[in-house]
Amino acid sequence: MTKTKGKVIEVYIPEQFKNGKLLDVMDRTNIGFRVETKDGLKDIVLEANAKNAQIMQNDEVLIIEQDISGKHFVDIEIYDGEDYE
Repeated sequence: MTKTKGKVIEVYIPEQFKNGKLLDVMDRTNIGFRVETKDGLKDIVLEANAKNAQIMQNDEVLIIEQDISGKHFVDIEIYDGEDYE
């Protein structure tokens, strides 16, 4: 598991398709974050939920990446100021 601290520079609703057709913005369920980290910019697209929907531009966040059973998972959460390493 790796945790990377960063600052959100943009929150956006990414394009989302169903059966090859672009969904209307009101029907999309994903949320995107462009985060500036010490390693450069990272784009993170996740299914929106109550936790990540509260993240706003200029928030300090932690990007948590881990591999479980051969699958790569990425999550993002607000950085609470505690040592994360």
